[in-house]
Amino acid sequence: MWTDEHREKYKYDDRRYPSDLTDTEWETIRPLFVGYETLTVDLREMVNACFYLQKTGCQWRYLPKDFGPWPTVRTWHDRFRADGIWAQAAALLTRAVRQHKGRAAEPSTGIVDSQSVVSGPQPGERGVDGNKKIKGIKRHVLTCSLGFALAVLVTAANVHDTKAAGLLLDRAAEDGWHLARLKVDGIYIGARMDAAAARHGLDVQVSSRDPQADGFTPLPVRWRIEATFGIQSNRYRRLTRNLEQDDAAAEDAFELANFQRLLRLYSREIAAAA
Repeated sequence: MWTDEHREKYKYDDRRYPSDLTDTEWETIRPLFVGYETLTVDLREMVNACFYLQKTGCQWRYLPKDFGPWPTVRTWHDRFRADGIWAQAAALLTRAVRQHKGRAAEPSTGIVDSQSVVSGPQPGERGVDGNKKIKGIKRHVLTCSLGFALAVLVTAANVHDTKAAGLLLDRAAEDGWHLARLKVDGIYIGARMDAAAARHGLDVQVSSRDPQADGFTPLPVRWRIEATFGIQSNRYRRLTRNLEQDDAAAEDAFELANFQRLLRLYSREIAAAA
């Protein structure tokens, strides 16, 4: 039900584009950019441009000129990607948002799933997901129990989920996420999955839908990652299909969207109330 509280939280403001940072959001993330030295570039505008691209999915040369020359934006976009700034910032916000929602800052339960996505006309590795009849890439994602991404791995769409799961869990551990249990669907079984789980001391819990159930029935906890895929694909048009030329760029695009989502949630629910 739409309430006065909701109206205040989501009221119209004077931002140029809906994707632009609010003052609260910029003050929240400004410390992340203090190490970047620049004499002529407004770093806030560079971040705004990255957010605009992610939200609209426009081509580089169609970027509005009020962000500055598109090659300059591209240079900073690629520099942020090389530094891994979006994943690092998202990790900090994930812990803060989890605490605000009454959860432990460090998640103990993770959810793993994959999303096959059609690739655009650009060069790059592709594969065919024979089950979903999709030619392109596959996003392998690990989230916490609230649906916030902890690790992302992009492969060709024909790579089996269990082959990628071990690499995904290794990446999460390298980034400081240490889980106790993992919620997965029925495809994550077999020797490779058992080895990955043993390596990280994980209790893998397989959730399957009741074959007798009538219609769609969301699975407890595991529905969170399905919601994450829906949010990322529907609200960030650059993710509706794969428009990147390599796996690292495709991973960065997903991490940027995850960061945008967390930052907006943090600024509305935590920073604004401080």
